[in-house]
Amino acid sequence: MSTLGLSAVATEWPEPILRVQELAESGPKYLPPNYVRPPQVRASATAVAPVPVVDMSAFSSGDEYQRRICMQSLSSACREWGLFQVVNHGIPHELLTSAMAVSRGFFSLPMEEKQTYANDPVTYEGYGSRMGVQKGITLDWSDYYFHHLHPVSARKDYQKWPRQPHNYREVVTQYWDKVFLLCKQLFTVFSSSLGLPEETFTDCFGGEQNLGASFRMNFYPKCPEPQLALGLSPHSDPGAFAVVQQNGVSGLQVNKDGTWYSVDPVEDALVIIIGDQMEIATNGVYKSADHRTSVNGERERMSLVVFINPEGEKKIGPIDEMVKMSGGFRIFDEMTFNEYRKFIRILGVQGKEILASRASKHNGGGRRGPPSLSSASIMQTS
Repeated sequence: MSTLGLSAVATEWPEPILRVQELAESGPKYLPPNYVRPPQVRASATAVAPVPVVDMSAFSSGDEYQRRICMQSLSSACREWGLFQVVNHGIPHELLTSAMAVSRGFFSLPMEEKQTYANDPVTYEGYGSRMGVQKGITLDWSDYYFHHLHPVSARKDYQKWPRQPHNYREVVTQYWDKVFLLCKQLFTVFSSSLGLPEETFTDCFGGEQNLGASFRMNFYPKCPEPQLALGLSPHSDPGAFAVVQQNGVSGLQVNKDGTWYSVDPVEDALVIIIGDQMEIATNGVYKSADHRTSVNGERERMSLVVFINPEGEKKIGPIDEMVKMSGGFRIFDEMTFNEYRKFIRILGVQGKEILASRASKHNGGGRRGPPSLSSASIMQTS
């Protein structure tokens, strides 16, 4: 594949966009060829992932024993799986339900109205149906809507937020306010779990006021041949971590040691998925989760995802204390988050290949970049 330059991703997608929801509602009997996965990468999960369900209230209670048990469970999950679920997280059931309802409400709008929010590969903000600008790739069986939440200046007066349903902006803002409180608590817990000062990760990623946060609602319509498709290709999230609400329909899967496991929904629980920047900052101690989504022939599925990201221009590398714990061995090089996510905006999701490209030149021969995109070309691409 030739190296991609700035013009390759300047303004438009490489092929006409077909909305998966519209395709599904037309009643096809067979899956279109451009959604069919090769047999070796089709979604089959052998078992339910034994990841812990962590009670977040333990971290603010006076019960030191329960706090220690929950901390051990969380730390073990971050090291082994890259994800866990949380309950008693401070977000009321009614607000979880309302956020899911207004998000589903957007996908119930007439197609001509949804199309007014059609996105592009420059920012991804708005209504989308694909990732990456490679032509001819196998597509995911899903549509999505993506917009920013934080810092407040990134919202741009809600220009990129849906105007309908009429209470969308009010509900999602309330939802984000509660999720942000949870995220601040998680940053503190992550730091403490590694024996670091509580403010370590907040400071590492740019400070509370400068942290980035974005919202993505994923819609997975019923699929005529679900065994042949994926709702979302295998990938690790580029940021610090993600907070995921599922609508009660299974589909999220995580890869551990080459085996895919289901992460089944727990009522009112949220899934916390560790991202690449957390793996980088911890010098590989905490692992970002290689995950994907299957689809369903009988029921539609939705998920709401809040991504927590570093400040875009802040360089992220292994925290000095974590390097010392590793005997001075630094696994990853520094790079700003904006530079890092350029890989994904060009190539789309690539499992954990993009994280592997960050391997330090001092680590004994780690690859310096994905084979289809040199480090030099990244610097020239937006």
